[in-house]
Amino acid sequence: MTRRSAWYVGVALLAAVVLQACSSPNASEVTATTDVGAQGSALQATTTSIEAPATTEVDGPPRVLLVGDSTLLAVEKYRAVAGLEGFVADLEVASCRTLGIPSCGDPPVPPNAVEAISAAQGPYDIVVVMAGYDEWWTSFPESLREVGDAVRSKGAETLLFLTFREGVGYIDPDGRTATEAFVRNNETLRSVEASGEIPELVVADWYGYTSGSVEDEWLTPDGIHLTLLGAYAVGDYISRWVAHLSGLACPGDPGAGVPCPSPDDGFGQP
Repeated sequence: MTRRSAWYVGVALLAAVVLQACSSPNASEVTATTDVGAQGSALQATTTSIEAPATTEVDGPPRVLLVGDSTLLAVEKYRAVAGLEGFVADLEVASCRTLGIPSCGDPPVPPNAVEAISAAQGPYDIVVVMAGYDEWWTSFPESLREVGDAVRSKGAETLLFLTFREGVGYIDPDGRTATEAFVRNNETLRSVEASGEIPELVVADWYGYTSGSVEDEWLTPDGIHLTLLGAYAVGDYISRWVAHLSGLACPGDPGAGVPCPSPDDGFGQP
């Protein structure tokens, strides 16, 4: 069994346990504030704060801001916040969120990623971004620089950016097949990381991690949005990345050693 296969089994068990807990009258509640526009539930911006149990860091668990669009929104939609472990999380998610240009959707549109980061109550150790699926590749490089500036203003040492899924059937709000933008945006992410232009940038290969036999169970038919199991999987993936960057043991697996290995290393095809 490969490392990712073991994680896959663990995520499935976690989803089952949390679903059972959520159905109990004694289940703990997560406090969230939701800003729903004039068009109702078609457009949501949600901020959720979750204090996860610390692992081994003396100074306390890392404080992490997670900024996402409708892809990361699945974590809130499926009540999968229990998958975010080992850190104090501020989850800021909204459908149709872009990076630096005005967000899409019916007005009032949600703050873009730059605005969301700037408005967040810092400081943070790490900012995680899973957003930009509705931003074209022509504006992406400048928007990424603006995100880097916003992250720096919050005192964060790391901007962890999840790569876009390529070769998918997703159609953007303007009716365009968006896979060209995802390929080019990934190229920009890797180029900027390699150049050191944004020193805080660390690229997490979500596209590579979700390629293979897990796609049908983690992803919806459009290739970018998450199923229930996928929502727990991305929470586990981000949690392991945070542990790895912070020099902590893997969440739920303290025997794995310190630091937690990068989830992008050695997973292979399940």
